Amino acid sequence: MRVFISSTYLDNAARRKIVEDAIIRAGCTPVGMERFTASVPPAVPECQRLASQADVLVGIVAHRYGWIPHGESRSITEIEYDAQRERLMFVIHPDVDVNPTRDFDEGADRWDKQKKLDAFKKRIQVDHKPGYFTDATLGVMVLQALKEWTESRDGAPLAEPVESPVDEVRRYYEVAQQLHGAITLAGFEKRLEVPLDLDELWVNLRAMPNLEAFDRGKVGSAEEAETLAGRGSELAFTEAFRFAEKLKPKRRGLVILGNPGSGKTTVLKRLLLAVIRNGPGALGLAEGTVPVLLPLREFEHAAGGFEAFVDRTLTGRYKTPDNFGDRLRRRRRVLFLLDGCDELPASSPRDTVARLLERCLGEFPDSRFVVSSRYAGYADDARLGGVFLELHIRPMDDLLVAQFVRNWYRAVELSIGPDAAIAAEKAETEAAKFLAILGQDEYRAAKVRELTRNPLLLTAVCLVHRAMGGLPKRRATLLDMATNCILGNWGNAKGIPIRFEAGEARRVLQPVALWMHEKDGRVRARAEELESAIEPALAAVKKSDVGAAQFLETIRDESGLLTGWSDDTFGFLHLNFQEYLAAREILSRSFTEPRVLVDLAKRFGDPWWREVGLLLLALEDPSVFTPYLEAVVEQPGFGRYPDLVDACIEDAVSVSPAPFVALLVRPPGKDRELWARQLAAVRVLRKIAPAAIAELAPTLARHPSRELCEIVAARPELAAVRLVFRGIEAVRIPAGTFLMGSPKSEMGRYDSEGPRHEVTLSEFLLGRYLVTNDEYGRFLKENPGTNEPLEWANRRFNQPRQPVVGVNWDDAQAFCEWAGGRMPTEAEWEYACRAGSNTRFWSGDSEDDLARVAWYYKNSGDTTHAVGEKPANAFGLHDVHGNVWEWCIDWSGAYSSKVQKNPAGPGHGTGRVLRGGGFRSPAVGCRSAVRSWRRPGDRVGGIGFRVAWPARPSS
Repeated sequence: MRVFISSTYLDNAARRKIVEDAIIRAGCTPVGMERFTASVPPAVPECQRLASQADVLVGIVAHRYGWIPHGESRSITEIEYDAQRERLMFVIHPDVDVNPTRDFDEGADRWDKQKKLDAFKKRIQVDHKPGYFTDATLGVMVLQALKEWTESRDGAPLAEPVESPVDEVRRYYEVAQQLHGAITLAGFEKRLEVPLDLDELWVNLRAMPNLEAFDRGKVGSAEEAETLAGRGSELAFTEAFRFAEKLKPKRRGLVILGNPGSGKTTVLKRLLLAVIRNGPGALGLAEGTVPVLLPLREFEHAAGGFEAFVDRTLTGRYKTPDNFGDRLRRRRRVLFLLDGCDELPASSPRDTVARLLERCLGEFPDSRFVVSSRYAGYADDARLGGVFLELHIRPMDDLLVAQFVRNWYRAVELSIGPDAAIAAEKAETEAAKFLAILGQDEYRAAKVRELTRNPLLLTAVCLVHRAMGGLPKRRATLLDMATNCILGNWGNAKGIPIRFEAGEARRVLQPVALWMHEKDGRVRARAEELESAIEPALAAVKKSDVGAAQFLETIRDESGLLTGWSDDTFGFLHLNFQEYLAAREILSRSFTEPRVLVDLAKRFGDPWWREVGLLLLALEDPSVFTPYLEAVVEQPGFGRYPDLVDACIEDAVSVSPAPFVALLVRPPGKDRELWARQLAAVRVLRKIAPAAIAELAPTLARHPSRELCEIVAARPELAAVRLVFRGIEAVRIPAGTFLMGSPKSEMGRYDSEGPRHEVTLSEFLLGRYLVTNDEYGRFLKENPGTNEPLEWANRRFNQPRQPVVGVNWDDAQAFCEWAGGRMPTEAEWEYACRAGSNTRFWSGDSEDDLARVAWYYKNSGDTTHAVGEKPANAFGLHDVHGNVWEWCIDWSGAYSSKVQKNPAGPGHGTGRVLRGGGFRSPAVGCRSAVRSWRRPGDRVGGIGFRVAWPARPSS
């Protein structure tokens, strides 16, 4: 099929290329005269001939009427229109911003041409039902229209569709597909901005259901507590509704949680399109269910509540008739897709909205609700309970990363390559080169790998790799390179109203980013609000002649780093860029205004400011680690958020012990809040400067905090002999005899812990700590092809000193053999854990005794913690209670009452033994005697291990 492309040229050059690509993808041949002027005779006869001889004309009508040939009253575009009766017409959407100076016809007759253009558009509306496009949707609309046209064509002209006045849903679906059916791949040059059908770029992200969020108070056994995190193994989002229906009770609401850029919004769009294109049954929903995607950042609780919000969005965003939302609700079956719970405006508190949505779920019993949120905005009272099921977006694995990279490169190369076959070959070649780099040892480290497991960050990495031929290893470097590339291209572009060097543009945007971030949750602002931050910054870079409005308009249209969300509302391309630029601005101001570091330190622990602080520490020019941490250690949050302190140490480009030593030499007095901060300082110094603790030991030994004293007393660096195997520290466990299992009188006891029996063990060695991510990373580097742990790319679990999790029994055994050892037997584990004690925990019988020495569900913050932060037992072992469950070498089986020596458990079985409890376990599940098991091949997020060696190892 030959398809003639008709449009004005100057304002539609990029769009013609998009349409040409869509025609090729539809299996048709594009035809067109590229540029008609009076100097190219015979333009009119030639264009009429080509248009008439084509099978169909695709017309693009935007803001210009175009060239009118001498002696004609019509433009060349309208002449082409009249030359062909088979037409597919596309008119620019009326909501698209227009700048008359730039977008209208040039010359003295520009306003006469506007009148002719309006008349031409009315002709099109009478003759056809045109599609109304934006640059993001044009390619998808043309592709879909051509597919429908070629399928229905049988030699007769295509019948014009007639819209029934009662078929509101069909018309709504058309608009919804225009808005959400395509993703714009924004590149470092305008020609890389190509709209792509979501189905073509989509990779099947997976979800991990989290049932424990609502079952913590109903744990009936240690086995149940252990399996909660893995009860719903990974599933596709398209299966989520069917999965939720099978639970008891049924879950009619879903909460999709993920890190910034992890694909939450894309998942919602995918669900919406699945219903529209394939029917509700494709998701396991009842027939007649209608999906509605709603941005929660536009929800104003005071403006009429939820139903009024739905109605405003439908009529404003989707252009539906009045009362359409009311008629939808009366149908009873609506799939409400609510995007961005963390982006709610200040006028709508998250906890209040959470309770409102819970009520709505009861008021609309036949409807379904899906809410997306970043982790930072979903905590405490803002969590949705009742019949909402949490689904955690899993990081992309190697297969999904490879699929995404190939899709991305193919989209980019096809968008700019004149020959589709050559472009496709180049895309595969470049994608293969990129994936080969990602497979190198230095890019397999957990922190670097994290950059490639998030769709948005992976897109940025692809852009940097394509534009600059290199990959950064630090997140701050990645954002710096991406920002500079985007702004650098803007400064080098031709024909734009104003010119900026990349550094100048960034210095203007930095105060904008900090001003935006000053208000919790603010990611959008009106142009007039931004002027106060922009105008002084323009003056500072000697661009006072450029107005704030002109700067905003140009950077929106030519760069894309600051995006226009409506006619007068702006926001950064992604929150990551806002956070990075805000951190840059704080660094710049700190040289003359040291107070800015104190102000940021006061927000330590605030989720909204977490990434800003971490990015600040990752910046050089120079490092502000010491002055910033001097302010942080004075804040209560320093003692309350040990995981954030660990992240600061890990992300910092350089560290110094000075702020922590200064805190520890201060007399503790009776101030318990000061004790907590000093305890946090001891933990930091153990990692970065253990010699400093040795110097302070005589003073710290008299500290009123028992926990601090125990940590100082158990310093492994002061031990007479340190046993280290491949960098893994071991302690010697003496031979001895003990009673294995629990007495019938023990509180919380399970039958599997008996009968209690006497066991004698020979001397052996055992890892002082659980195996860490840092240690496991060295194992991966030396053993290419080994499976990465389940949580290797998850920032919550992949810090260097956190215990490795998500390894199956075989993985753990392979690591132990690499380290010259093995896993402990179940008897060895319990003997080492008890360290001579006969109480429920080695530290005592009460839950307070456990809380002092272990991370479990009441104090863990729902994540693992760096090893060694809690005191060691009498044998010098840390974290034997809680933090993570530990694999043992034995098969699981019933105890014998016989006296035993060095027992190894049954010779076969269904599962391997797990011991110790984890960060999500209740106190009863962390006792010394508690037992659980898993199949050897299970890879569950809360399971780790430690290494054992014989008493006299060979090396």
